[in-house]
Amino acid sequence: MKIMPNKKYNTIALYASIVIAANVLLIVAILKFSSITSFFGMLTTVLMPIIWGLVIAFLMNPIMVNVEKLFSSKVKKAKGKNKLLRALSVTVSAIVFLGIVAGLIAIVVPELVKSIKLLFDNMGEMRENLEGWISKTFSSYPSLVKSVNEKIDAFTKDASVIFEKIQPVLDDLVSGAWGVISFIKDFLLGFIVSIYMLCNKETLLAQIKKTIVAITRKSTCAKIMGVASQANKVFSGFIMGKIIDSIIIGLLCFIGLTLMNMPYNILIAVIVGVTNIIPFFGPIIGAVPSTLLMLIVDPKKAILLFIFILILQQFDGNILGPKILGDSTGLPGFWVLISLIVCGGLFGFVGMVLAVPMFALIYSFTRSFIENKLKKKKLPVTTEYYRQDIEHLYSKPEKKPPMTAEQLENFVIPAADEVNELQYEDSDDDVKEYKIGE
Repeated sequence: MKIMPNKKYNTIALYASIVIAANVLLIVAILKFSSITSFFGMLTTVLMPIIWGLVIAFLMNPIMVNVEKLFSSKVKKAKGKNKLLRALSVTVSAIVFLGIVAGLIAIVVPELVKSIKLLFDNMGEMRENLEGWISKTFSSYPSLVKSVNEKIDAFTKDASVIFEKIQPVLDDLVSGAWGVISFIKDFLLGFIVSIYMLCNKETLLAQIKKTIVAITRKSTCAKIMGVASQANKVFSGFIMGKIIDSIIIGLLCFIGLTLMNMPYNILIAVIVGVTNIIPFFGPIIGAVPSTLLMLIVDPKKAILLFIFILILQQFDGNILGPKILGDSTGLPGFWVLISLIVCGGLFGFVGMVLAVPMFALIYSFTRSFIENKLKKKKLPVTTEYYRQDIEHLYSKPEKKPPMTAEQLENFVIPAADEVNELQYEDSDDDVKEYKIGE
């Protein structure tokens, strides 16, 4: 018996096999979730130098490009001009990057450690000052004063316990524990990887494009290239702009706190600068712990600090931020809020930093997809048309009734000579007006 192939049943069988395989994979993923997460954790640990290399190369690339443009006019045309330019630009960008990292480590880290140690050492004195200020300010409400003092005592005890628990960990880290060694190893290997990536940037990109062209159709390849270009534009513009903006805000905060003679000025400036990288919630996240810290140290200066940070963040949000970032994302405020809540809940601090460019990219592609669908249906793409009831979009224009016999008799069609004569007179008038204007 000869079996004849049937295209219809073969297609059904293929889709059924795909659905069954997907369900099996889903069940295995649920049952072996811990094993899968541990596998991906191990894979991330192995690939961490490459991840660091990508991040460092991404941060160094703008420096390299600008230095290359600067040197291109000064290096004479020669056979190895491009290689020489690339070597010089990569060297300068590497020196600048390492200088910034070394400067931050040499200046900020010791001061941070000193401020944190001083903070815990003076915990008892700060508690007494805060309790005295509360008792004096709210002397008319003894029950409130008692309740607040009990909360302060509990907090300081908990803080002391926490410090006692983490102190050995900090000592291990300072003395050179494996975590620090592993971090330094990954960072140094990543830095070496980033140098190779920058030196061979065009070759690596060409190899990636070659692979995509080889395994995809022309239309799919064009879509992938468009997505990659848009992603690079959004991420580079937003992240680099946000880093520069946060560094400026941190420096301005340090200068302002130093002029106002505020304690723990470097610690608070670092908190404000780092949290400023997070859009929308960043100023709140930076202002609240800084104000609470100052409230414990010196309650009178806490209000002044809060007002200063508020003014600084208003300056950043309305003047400095728009100047540096511009409209690099084009994401509406509502979706900024949603992206921060979702990505922050899933991926923590890193998710909150990358939330806005990720959602901006998704929002841009979704909007383009919807607008293309509407254009195919010959419907308007502007959102204003959809504020009303959608029935008016599908309503057909009213048909004009046909002309009656009387209207047709009264309808006058000018002769061709009359039309030409009118056009000639109009052109003469234009010429006369032109001559008069001369």
